[in-house]
Amino acid sequence: MLSHLHSISEPSQAKRRWLLTLITLLLMLVSAGCGLFESNTEQPLSAGHPDPAFVLTVPLEPLDTPTDIEERFGGRLVVWERGHYALLALAADSAVGGIVEANLDAFLTGAEAAWMNGSSSVWAGGSSSVWAGGSSSVWAGGSSSVWAGGVYTWMPENTGTWQQIGLQEMHQLAPNLGYGITVAVIDTGVDLNHPALREALAPADLWWDFYGGDAIPREQGRIGNVGYGHGTNVAGIIRQIAPRATILPLRVLGPDGAGNLHDVAAAIDWAVEKGAHVINLSLGSDSYSEAVDAAIRFATSKGVLVVASSGNTEDTNVTYPASSAADEAEGWQRLSVTSVGPDDVKSDFATFGPSVELAAPGEQVYGPAPEEQMANWSGTSMSAPMASAALALALAETLIVPASDLAYKVMVYSADIYTNSLNDPYTDLIGAGRLDLFRFLNGVLDQAAR
Repeated sequence: MLSHLHSISEPSQAKRRWLLTLITLLLMLVSAGCGLFESNTEQPLSAGHPDPAFVLTVPLEPLDTPTDIEERFGGRLVVWERGHYALLALAADSAVGGIVEANLDAFLTGAEAAWMNGSSSVWAGGSSSVWAGGSSSVWAGGSSSVWAGGVYTWMPENTGTWQQIGLQEMHQLAPNLGYGITVAVIDTGVDLNHPALREALAPADLWWDFYGGDAIPREQGRIGNVGYGHGTNVAGIIRQIAPRATILPLRVLGPDGAGNLHDVAAAIDWAVEKGAHVINLSLGSDSYSEAVDAAIRFATSKGVLVVASSGNTEDTNVTYPASSAADEAEGWQRLSVTSVGPDDVKSDFATFGPSVELAAPGEQVYGPAPEEQMANWSGTSMSAPMASAALALALAETLIVPASDLAYKVMVYSADIYTNSLNDPYTDLIGAGRLDLFRFLNGVLDQAAR
């Protein structure tokens, strides 16, 4: 009987082995056809579709289904958060119910760049030992040769800027340097191969290019394009302040610095789903967006901190979403940031107003640039990532305050900038004060744990 059973099962086992071999070969062929950064098989709902002229935001009830919502409103789903909200793409402003908004080129980034001739010796030859492995031995033991002689040797041009916010003392207070914390950079993409950034990037299967519709959120364009290099500089600022934090690159803006509303909303939702702790939005719109606000509300409900730049219009027209950050009904998990110069005086270009909560340096901030170069940028877009990186530093340590309070505490423990009479015209309009890493970290971290 045993031999009879064996003779019956053997062909079945051989067939299974043959099928397994075939599947393995197919997987190998698929893998061989993939590019360096093409490991992301998951796609957002907007992928593969043309950009809609309008978007519709609708709140969801527990029993709503995607099919029901699409049929009810006659649109195509872009974001679906069960029990929270849905965002639908519309060809025309024809929906009944919900909030309809124009979609195309609703968001802009407006910082200005000054490119350096050639590349920086920090990453000469295409690599840099100080950034290797996402951390650096130069920080070991509570002292750092990166500040040899009082100069920030990784990028000497930033020495004054980093001294202004207390970066030199930071590593003594936050030795984890942001380790384990993910900051989503929703921007023009980044130079994915830049030696200053590549070790800090999140796994490639978490990336997405919402602007280009693929899984490779790299900078595109050429030197001279308004937005080209913007996201790389923003990521580079975070990298310098919180060198062990993880950067999640999400592209929503083109080389002209413009992007669509639905891409920004979808990217915020994606960042939350992929585990971001902080979202940096160095971009803005002239008007409030319910679609983006629904995404931000969802993010903050999940404990994510959201930082936005105030804009560069030199007036009181603070761009959205920074303009909504001070709404106390939404709690303190949003933060709006404007720019000051090296003397802590409001930058000429910086937008100001009662909704601004914090100031940080934003003039000629140096960082990595596409094509393995270096560039300095000026704008509130540079100020925001300094605050995002400060939050990442704190989140990586043992806190004496709830993590949800950190955006508020970074304001409370800021440096007074209103003693300077040049800021008199802007009293209470450029935030509670200027970012001070030393005061902030001393105020929120558990001293006994260090």
